[in-house]
Amino acid sequence: MILLSLLLAAAPPVMLEPDAGSANRLHPRRVTASSFLENGWNKHEQNYLPLYVADDDPATAWVEGAKGRGEGEALEWWGPELSRAKTYRLFIRNGFQKSEKLFRANARPRKVKLEPLVQGETGAQVTGTTLETELKDVLGWQEVRLPVPNKVHGVRLTLVSTYPGTAYDDTCLSDLRVYVEGEDPYKPEAEAAAFEQVRTFALERKQAAARSGTASKMVWAPRYGVKTLLSRDISDDEEQRGQTYSMRHLASVPANASYASALERAKKAAELFDRVNLDYEGMESEARAKWTRVKPAQLGSQAASAKTALSAMESNGLVRIAGLLHLGDASFFEADASQAKMLATLEKVSKAAAQKAKTCISQCEKRRKATGKAGNNDCSCEGECLGCYEPNLPPDERLKHQLTGGDFLLGSLARPTAFLRGQSELSGSRESWYRFRQTLVTYAGEKADVVITSDIEDSVMEGAFFLRFHVIDWGEVNGKASPTAITTFLVNDDRVLVLRYSPATKA
Repeated sequence: MILLSLLLAAAPPVMLEPDAGSANRLHPRRVTASSFLENGWNKHEQNYLPLYVADDDPATAWVEGAKGRGEGEALEWWGPELSRAKTYRLFIRNGFQKSEKLFRANARPRKVKLEPLVQGETGAQVTGTTLETELKDVLGWQEVRLPVPNKVHGVRLTLVSTYPGTAYDDTCLSDLRVYVEGEDPYKPEAEAAAFEQVRTFALERKQAAARSGTASKMVWAPRYGVKTLLSRDISDDEEQRGQTYSMRHLASVPANASYASALERAKKAAELFDRVNLDYEGMESEARAKWTRVKPAQLGSQAASAKTALSAMESNGLVRIAGLLHLGDASFFEADASQAKMLATLEKVSKAAAQKAKTCISQCEKRRKATGKAGNNDCSCEGECLGCYEPNLPPDERLKHQLTGGDFLLGSLARPTAFLRGQSELSGSRESWYRFRQTLVTYAGEKADVVITSDIEDSVMEGAFFLRFHVIDWGEVNGKASPTAITTFLVNDDRVLVLRYSPATKA
């Protein structure tokens, strides 16, 4: 890497509001940091978490948690995958800008190192050219332009030096906005959805802080670190035959004392998943045939806590059902729509959608004939009326997915032994599509034992792991249940990866 001289980087100007011109704003899919401040003032960590650099609120900030002023600590901002990018335009609100008094009282970044990132199989990889620049010690926004390679996923900001605070050594960064100049198609809907996730995260943290702290039955460690227990390729002659879907893939995991118990628990859950798999047609799935269709309610703040704690975990399968990991934080109700009612609704909506599409196609063909224009990217009239390459399912298609999926429970509503969710999710970034994801949770008493996340194989990117088995070990912290270790088995037809997530020690 070539380290650009500080002298080559112009001092960033200060402004009241960012002006990015024609550049498109990106929102993070996740933000992680090497540390963050944990103390009694930070109740429920509602002010100092890494993701707060993306909430557009100067009253919150990322605050590093290392000794001293945190030189060497880093923040990683991960956005959509780009393949034709040119420049990241970074807008920064330096320090803790909740008030001028707090701005001066806390330390602020002075010289920072900025590195473009791509997501590699083993974690973040620096790409392109590293830039060092000095930030001004003032309130307001300031811009730094970072040239990036065509393929880029995010940026890492590392504290090189800091301005001292008058009262505290904690170094703060209130906001980091990222805009991009380049030729990738811009997806405003996807970016709006990503920002809504950030806003929801912030709201859930505030709601958690407002509670007495006794409502939840489980608590997450502030963050979890990861250790690789196994990484190996699978050869063609190792293909397992004569076994069902999940068991066939788990059979590719070799025996090892470090994860033997977790593997046996995963196999037990896999046997159940292979009977209830919602990819099966109709009542061939044991879940559709015998389980109860339900509507779950989970403690919303658990998702926010899990998102912070599991920032080292690439899969979001656990985060989305975090509030269902302890039955004391969840409630289940029978769904008010039977299979028969859903089929009747689907038939009605399908007829309306077909008529709407027919009318749209006719109008499109007349318009094109009159104007002599073939349309955008030679998309046919049929494609245009269905959204061309945009991932917007017609209402009848969405209902089909709902009919295929849904939430199912094994056992009583009060004390189930397993929960299964099947749903369509928007996937991808530069090119988006819908994929069908299933999540199975098996319980041992009130606590989740194994969580399986499965994606349809042909709807995930090449090399991605379409089966994930998370085996959870539990302990107790201040009278609440807490995951002490999560052993994760990631498998596809070509690779096996076994990871162990454990609470990270404080700096």
